[in-house]
Amino acid sequence: MDKKKEILFNLNNFLLAMSTALDEVEKEVYKVSCFHSKRVAYLALKLAKEFNFEKEGLSDICSFALLHNIGLKKSLKKGEEYCLLGEEYSTKFPFLTDEKNIIKYHCEYYDGSGIFGLKGDEIPLFSQFLAFADTLDTKFDLSKKDINNRKEILEFVKKSENTLFSTDMVECFFEFSEVESFWLDLQNEQELLTYIFSSLFDFSIPLKFEDVLSLSSIFHELIDNNSNLISNCSKMADFYNFDHKDKQTFLIAASLANIGKFFIPSKILEKKDTLELNEYTQIKAYPYYTKKVLSNIIGFSDINNWASTIQEFIDKSGYPFCLEGKDLSLKNRLLTTTNIYTSLITKKTYRAAFSKEEAFKIMDKLSNDKRVDKSIVEDLKSVFS
Repeated sequence: MDKKKEILFNLNNFLLAMSTALDEVEKEVYKVSCFHSKRVAYLALKLAKEFNFEKEGLSDICSFALLHNIGLKKSLKKGEEYCLLGEEYSTKFPFLTDEKNIIKYHCEYYDGSGIFGLKGDEIPLFSQFLAFADTLDTKFDLSKKDINNRKEILEFVKKSENTLFSTDMVECFFEFSEVESFWLDLQNEQELLTYIFSSLFDFSIPLKFEDVLSLSSIFHELIDNNSNLISNCSKMADFYNFDHKDKQTFLIAASLANIGKFFIPSKILEKKDTLELNEYTQIKAYPYYTKKVLSNIIGFSDINNWASTIQEFIDKSGYPFCLEGKDLSLKNRLLTTTNIYTSLITKKTYRAAFSKEEAFKIMDKLSNDKRVDKSIVEDLKSVFS
């Protein structure tokens, strides 16, 4: 592996972290409980093992499960658009097998009553696993400790044999659901992770930084497809003559700096009126959640550091960690300052975009108040004026 051009990348590790953010959308739209995608992955892996899938297949079914709801941020409901968007995004990820249309058809039912009307063996088996797991956890919340909820699940699965789910799928479920630990695992995130990791072979692969950026940019697009932050950071990285690795990792950090906004309700992010104190406090927490997500990705230590400090100022007046100049490297400061400029010249739901001249007047005030580096502001002017 060429460490100047590549990073050791594990898709399931990356998606386990990102699924926490994606689940926040499904929590908002469908009121699922925390760790929804991990439960979908757990149950899908249970089924795949009963069907005797090999290690590559198990790895991919886990990845598909963690990705199953990636289209929901744009579609806001589970329909044809949701499935097609999910399929479009999923094709950009490095799977191990040649399975096709898994996300596209994961809302199909065995009797043909799903979104695209496929039935029986027309539906990819991976898609059937996802449909089974996602349906159960969305309809019933598998994390509930209530014994009556468990009885209702079993009754629903039996009633759905050969309609929503195949007989084989139902029989497999009844076999492993007889064990009490199955239900207890579903109530505990750590047990879900233990089972997932114990089921998977380590398929870490060398991946070019550009390919990782392509994946991380999907999440940037989902949260703010009008932002030019990545391209603006690219221009600044070139201005500072960053080497290949430094530039690419810096851009990956830029692409993931807003991942924490998945944890903020859309009604707050998109509010046109002045935010109330409670709402503003929630928004200020988003870099904290960015750090929470990215800290779980192997090899992302620097990326996490730069991304999660995007709202920190050198005079300690930023948020949410109240860092000061001595804690912030050039890349921390550059990402923060470039983000301010990009945000100012971008149209928001609550205001029009500022002109470049207006934006730089605001940034001059910030630098004069010693909140951001005056030298970086001047460098931004030389690049973007």
